[in-house]
Order: sequence, then structure tokens, then C-alpha cells
Amino acid sequence: MTARWINGNRTSCGRITVTVIVCILGGLLVLAACGKKEAEIDPAKYAEWKLYSYGHFNIHYDPRSSWGPKMADLARGYERFLTEICGILEMPVPEDKIELYVYVPGPDGKEITGRTLPFSTANTIHWDALYPYGYQLTKFLLAKKGIEPGNFQVMNEGVPHLLDFSGINYHDKTNRLVNSGKFVPLSELGDNNRFDSLAFPVKRSESASLCGFIMYNYGLERLFMLWKSSVGWQRSIETIFQSPIDEFEKKWLEFARANTTSPEGTMDNDTVQDLRMLIQ
Repeated sequence: MTARWINGNRTSCGRITVTVIVCILGGLLVLAACGKKEAEIDPAKYAEWKLYSYGHFNIHYDPRSSWGPKMADLARGYERFLTEICGILEMPVPEDKIELYVYVPGPDGKEITGRTLPFSTANTIHWDALYPYGYQLTKFLLAKKGIEPGNFQVMNEGVPHLLDFSGINYHDKTNRLVNSGKFVPLSELGDNNRFDSLAFPVKRSESASLCGFIMYNYGLERLFMLWKSSVGWQRSIETIFQSPIDEFEKKWLEFARANTTSPEGTMDNDTVQDLRMLIQ
């Protein structure tokens, strides 16, 4: 999915009833919570680390990282990811420098920070290259936009995976789950216990595909209305999209089938291939 594809011409139903729906929902939607408190960085733990500054990023990295000799490429990539994700989320690029910490994959990150990577705070992103580039960056930018995690894990995870710049076509992956009989119905995805119990490839694919379907056909406004809803999953879907949940699922899967040949991500194929080569 490209930025142009996401922000392209949407179906006429995308915005017509938004005002009506807002009135229908009334008090059913809640505002995002305030931003998280910035965690303290202990400089002593990073005394041997190196710094590479480029564009909007100060990249702090362990000198043992395989990214060390390729830091200029990573920096250019992240600058591009930042611009494109902000465009997709319809938000300005943050003015302040973003402190990006790049760890060696393994236990070091948790030992240094006391937390499981990746994670982000108000001005920092902590990444060990085990998740795609855009995943935590998207979470960071959502918080900057004032969109804190909502009640539904499928939404909290779906948008970051959709914009992760992995090059994976999650619509195709979802269609394959349908064909293999392993597809998890939409009605079950809003149950957080059920969602968390799913195999990672299943929940990543279905959540990203669902969010891509909503973003393209209904726009960001209704995507985040569902994200922020304080009522049940089925009720939220049927109220916001004015459709029975089974019919809404049918539309989603038709959309996934129709987009099984379009690669996910906003980069051209040459850029994707270059970045894949860098991490081999």
C-alpha cells in the first residue's frame, strides 16, 4: 500500500455519513489519553555508543551493531519513513529531534532499559531491528498525533503493522488465511484475549489488512473513531460503519482479494530491495 494508494480517491460512502455517525455515537467514543511520561536515560549505560545525526534523527547505536557501517543508509531510510508516515497520518513532521536508539538484537536492550523492545517514549524510540523499521516509528507518531492505545488491540497493532515498511502484502496474507481455513473472523478480533492468543503472523496480517481496508474506504476519521470507541467491538463497527458485522467482514475480504498483487509499503521496489540487502 502506498501513500498515494492510501490517500487516493476513496469510495463516496467514505465521508458522507461521518457527521451523522458522530451524532449517533454521542458519548460512546472517548478521547485519547495524555502522552506518556518521558523515561529517564542513563548516559552511563550508553557511554561507549556512537551518534549519527541526520535530518530529524539523532541515531545512537551500539558500536557492535551490524548497522554501524551502514548508518547513513539507515538514517536516510528513516527520514523517508518519517515523511511518508506523517503524510499518511495527515500530520506535520515533528519539529523536535527524534532520539533513535539502535540496539544489538538479543537481551542487551532489555538489560539496559529494563523494558522489552521495541518501545518509545515522548522523544525517543528504542529499536533492536527485530521489528520492521516503521512499526515503532508509527506508534511514536500516533502518540505525537494524540492517538494513544485504545481498547482494541487489533487496532493498536494494525496501523503500526500496516505502515511498517516491511514490504509484506498483508492483504495477500489475509487472503491466504481465508483460503487455508485459518482466517480468524472479524467478530473475534476485537476480543483482546483472543487476539493476543493468535499466532503472530495471523494477528499481524489480519490487523494490518483490516486497518488498510478501513483507511482506504472510510478515511482516517472513522478509522480513529473505531480506535477510540469505548463500547463493544461489534456495536462499534455496526454503528460507525452502518453495516452488520458479517457484511462488513465480507466487504473487507473482497477488498483483500482485490489487492493481493499490490506490495505493501510506500517505497519503490528498488528501495525495498536495497534495504533488504542491508540487513542480510
